[in-house]
Amino acid sequence: MSSSSLSPAGTGRMSGSDGDSAADTHRREKRRLSNRESARRSRLRKQQHLDELVQEVARLQAENARVAARAADIASQYARVEQENTVLRARAAELGDRLRSVNEVLRVVEEFSGVAMDIQEEIPADDPLLRPWQLPYPAAAMPIGGAHMLQY
Repeated sequence: MSSSSLSPAGTGRMSGSDGDSAADTHRREKRRLSNRESARRSRLRKQQHLDELVQEVARLQAENARVAARAADIASQYARVEQENTVLRARAAELGDRLRSVNEVLRVVEEFSGVAMDIQEEIPADDPLLRPWQLPYPAAAMPIGGAHMLQY
């Protein structure tokens, strides 16, 4: 074909014409600029998303540190309470042994004196001293101080 042949795109324009090549060059340049701008916007969106993710990581790490500190605090409180319970159990066992010893002495005194002693063999299960967390009367019936208790 000669210089008057159709362009490969089939638009019917002649490829050899100066007007066509200038228009094609202008379109290509316009498209190139549009692509650059689109790529720039895409990079900006990607950077913004990355910045948001970095902020989220920092927030989650701070929250994780707070939760870990709270868990450590609770574990420490638990260890203290468990230690107190161990001491209290040992004390209760010691007091139970003392009670048994006193009861044995009372039995001996009862045998030799002939005076009946009221010996309590076991601590009753409903003894409020064994359950200090359970009040012997409803909380609503508890005497709560009025305004006069706050005066000096």
